[in-house]
Amino acid sequence: MTLDDLVQRALDAQRSGDTDRADRLYRTLLALVPGHLPVMLHRAALLERSGDWASALPVYGRAARLQPGLALPATRRAVLLLRSRLGPPPPPRPFDPVPPGGRVAMTTLGTNGRFGNQLLQYGILRLYGDLHGLRVEAPDWIGRDLFGFDDPLPRPGLRLVREDETDVVAGLTGTAGTVERDVDLWGYFCGPTGRWAMHGERFRALFQWHGPAAALARSVQARLDGLGGELVAIHLRRGDFVSDGLWIPPNRWYRDWLETVWPTLERPRLYVATDDPAAVADFADFAPLTAADLGAAPAGAEFLPDFLTLTLASRLALSNSSFSFTAALLNRRVRSVLRPDPKRGGLVAVDPWDAPVLL
Repeated sequence: MTLDDLVQRALDAQRSGDTDRADRLYRTLLALVPGHLPVMLHRAALLERSGDWASALPVYGRAARLQPGLALPATRRAVLLLRSRLGPPPPPRPFDPVPPGGRVAMTTLGTNGRFGNQLLQYGILRLYGDLHGLRVEAPDWIGRDLFGFDDPLPRPGLRLVREDETDVVAGLTGTAGTVERDVDLWGYFCGPTGRWAMHGERFRALFQWHGPAAALARSVQARLDGLGGELVAIHLRRGDFVSDGLWIPPNRWYRDWLETVWPTLERPRLYVATDDPAAVADFADFAPLTAADLGAAPAGAEFLPDFLTLTLASRLALSNSSFSFTAALLNRRVRSVLRPDPKRGGLVAVDPWDAPVLL
């Protein structure tokens, strides 16, 4: 019997509802090939659906460490940690009769891209559905926990529409020849935001913090506002960028900008948002604040203090990441935004509402 045969038997057992046998087969496979990522993810999902979150969490964690750039295991781990600590999110709304306009869903929400990109995807989904009178359906994702979204879960029968084959954003601009109805949208939607900037306020209004996340948001804002002065935030993304070999701008570019702008500001305070605490040392002479200064975030949402601060700063220097770019889109206080430009060898000014999300 080949490895593929064993995988197929495990999948067949899982589909038939024989979870014990499926789990035994998955464990056998992982004993043979400990780094078999698809099997790891199948087992984690099986454990999650059977309610054994305590066993699912370390499996998702191993998968996330094995491939840090993969959104699914990191996202599901975050969701389970949040719900273990804070309880379930609002239940999905029941299915009403399908409206005359039809339906639109995004079944890959939560698996394509991480937090910042997931907000972009959901924003496009909601804007598309709301503009065209479509019922929006969304899978289980972290936005239900942090923003209280209660969209109905996707039902079958939708045609897949990919952004690399169909200009989905044209449906937000009035330039599409036809409206896509009864479709399952797929994509990352990191193209130029200027195309749909006319919906900027509607996009921002979607993302209102809910429950404990709202309490954390109020606490972070009160802490930062209480410090006084002008809040300057920079985002230094490492983590999966390092493991995946993605381009990372040098810290020197951010220092060059800070050294130029710092003397022009009234009582400036620097915040460094990063997934690599060691990177903060390069900015020690600016006495930077970090997430550690803002109080503990719920397990599973350790990124929230950084994201919240990026939405509140008056001056932002982004990384080449949808995390800080999306925060800039949501920021109503910001006066100037810069991003690293490899062609120009430094930080350059950018209007987040008229630029591609990624370079």
